[in-house]
Amino acid sequence: MLTVASIEEMQAVADSTVGIFITDKDRGGFFRYSTTDKYNNGTEFNAAGIGAGVWQRIYPNQDGLNVKWFGAKGDGVTNDATALQAGIQAAATARVPLVFPAGIYYLTENTVISLPSSAHLKGAGKKATVIQTSRGFSHDFPALVNVTGDNVTIQDMGFNGGRPRGDKDMSMAVAGRYALMNITFDAKPAKDILIERCSFADAFGRGILYKASQVVIRDCDFKRIGRYNIDFAAVDGAITNFGRLECSDVLIERNHFEYVGTHCISSYKVEGLKIRDNYLDHISGIGMANQQCSDVDVSGNNLNHTGDNGMDFQRCERIVINNNSFNNAGDKNAGNAGSAAAIFVGDDYGLAASSSTIISNNFVTGTYTPRSKTTSGSFQNCGFYIIDANHVKVTNNIIRYIGALPADKDAPVVLEDGNGIMVVNTQKGAGTDIVIEGNTLSNMKCNGIYVNGQSRELKIKNNYIDKFGLHGLLMCAIGTNLFSQVEGNTIVDGTNFYNRAVAADIYVEAQNAWITNFNISRNQLRNDSRGSYSSRNDTVFTTHGIYFSAKGFGKFNNLLVTDNQVNGHLVDEIGFSDNISEYSVTNENYFPLVSFKNNFSGSTDDQPDIIIPGLNQRNKPKVITESYGQQPPVYGNYSAGSVIRNISPQNDVYGWVAANSGFAAGSRWKGGIGYAAGQTVYINEDVYRCTVAGVSGKDGPVKKEEGLIADGGIKWEYMGNRVYFKKVLLRDLR
Repeated sequence: MLTVASIEEMQAVADSTVGIFITDKDRGGFFRYSTTDKYNNGTEFNAAGIGAGVWQRIYPNQDGLNVKWFGAKGDGVTNDATALQAGIQAAATARVPLVFPAGIYYLTENTVISLPSSAHLKGAGKKATVIQTSRGFSHDFPALVNVTGDNVTIQDMGFNGGRPRGDKDMSMAVAGRYALMNITFDAKPAKDILIERCSFADAFGRGILYKASQVVIRDCDFKRIGRYNIDFAAVDGAITNFGRLECSDVLIERNHFEYVGTHCISSYKVEGLKIRDNYLDHISGIGMANQQCSDVDVSGNNLNHTGDNGMDFQRCERIVINNNSFNNAGDKNAGNAGSAAAIFVGDDYGLAASSSTIISNNFVTGTYTPRSKTTSGSFQNCGFYIIDANHVKVTNNIIRYIGALPADKDAPVVLEDGNGIMVVNTQKGAGTDIVIEGNTLSNMKCNGIYVNGQSRELKIKNNYIDKFGLHGLLMCAIGTNLFSQVEGNTIVDGTNFYNRAVAADIYVEAQNAWITNFNISRNQLRNDSRGSYSSRNDTVFTTHGIYFSAKGFGKFNNLLVTDNQVNGHLVDEIGFSDNISEYSVTNENYFPLVSFKNNFSGSTDDQPDIIIPGLNQRNKPKVITESYGQQPPVYGNYSAGSVIRNISPQNDVYGWVAANSGFAAGSRWKGGIGYAAGQTVYINEDVYRCTVAGVSGKDGPVKKEEGLIADGGIKWEYMGNRVYFKKVLLRDLR
């Protein structure tokens, strides 16, 4: 055995029969002569002293090759590109790993390394072994690493794009390598790619771009990738295949992303996509942007501070989104980003509908609270946004503290800001079979659940909605929301943050349409003025339990509002706007299939009452009701045919029936009489309600449609025609 100090000394040896040991700590080892004429300057070196053949390295095949055998220094100064490429090619040919000892392997801006089929890079750790480039940028070398073949594995090493910054700094639009890894951009898709326990940092544009199938990216770190700003025209991001087709069977799991510009993980037409157990923090665009993907499983992820949607699924099919956690994932940190929802599902472009989605057991939270006196830079703008989507199940999620507190409390309402769940359908699309069930929504700046557009077969069931700024459930354009059900929900403690004249637990608005084939039943709607409200600083409460409104005109038929428990609202438990009317087949021939039945009010210490819809209103649709009493009503708006049953029948009296539609009055008006606020009187066929208590004058109020009417010290409000009640005897029923 001959011992020498260097490769060069070995090459000068003229005896082919000896074994040689080189003592060099990086490139040393055991060698023997071989007659082959191929050498790679890592495992085979030209035998110049002999004149032919090579000196061949002897090593355990299972341990792989060492990149330093090929001359790589790993000192952060020497350009190691040539040595790295030689080692990669040799290891791939031998189908063994290429081992990278700890160090910084430097590449100049005009160099790139390529990974052919069967390449296997193995470092000493994601922070210990780093391939790093310079701060410059060359258009001819946009990527640091190009993957050009199949069956490629990269483990335990880091890749740095040449823009070293502080560990918690944002990525910026400055020079440096555009991308860190490019997997088969314009060739056929690669197959069988494994990247694990690696780090990717300080790239100008993107971390990993791929066009491949059977891809696994796991346990990796991505920091300061892309431009953390408001320029959404440049689609930067950590992992993306945008614009690349034929991708399938992709698994992205247990990765850590921080300060990524634009979209963090973006997927385009991927079949079989799994994104699991990742952590995302401070993303300037969308956390996970998915377009036209199918068979998608997104679960166990934690998303914090995304500028646009936390997760976005455009025109995707067969999606499962469960057990994810969102913290201010939609705070518009990159500017005005639209809905900025934790989860967005559907089609924002009016091109095609999304289908077959399950959203379950997710936790969404922001920082909104109506008690706050200052605005916050971090917030959750919207919980879930579903647009033009079919067959969607939203179940058992918790959504809370949604919205951004404006600097001006009287600022106009923006319906896309501060909603727990939004279901929107455009003129180009329609949603069918959408179920929202078993969710908990609390502390929303605007609405708990907001529905707008052409939904069909919409079911909103068994949700708990608590402390909302406008409406607990807002359903707009409901005339096209056919065959919808709102059942078994608990909606409590609305705050009426915007001081609206109408702020309801359930608000239904038609837009020049019919409210039809619609069921509202078994809901508990409470807004009690309890002592605990003083500690919440609430000064205005929900005005109605259920309210029907219209833009243009609104009519209803086949409407069931039954078996609801509604209590503690300021105006009416069930109310109507003036431009709502029941559907009529012919003039004054009212369609009978409208039911307001068995709805009750009353708190824990009050006697429950049957709710008379629109009881305090001057104008309301002709809704036939049933109630109980000991005498004909002396207050309230009743429609012709409404029945008041006698709770203690005497003199054979079964009850009373409203002979016409109008407002009930307690007595005839008299001058010089003291009246309390709320009392009603009639003069001839007109009814007035006392709004300011006092003593009446000499002449009485004079009818006018709008405004208050002075009478002595009293102010009256004109309520319309007087209703007459006809007594019904028991014997009339026999």
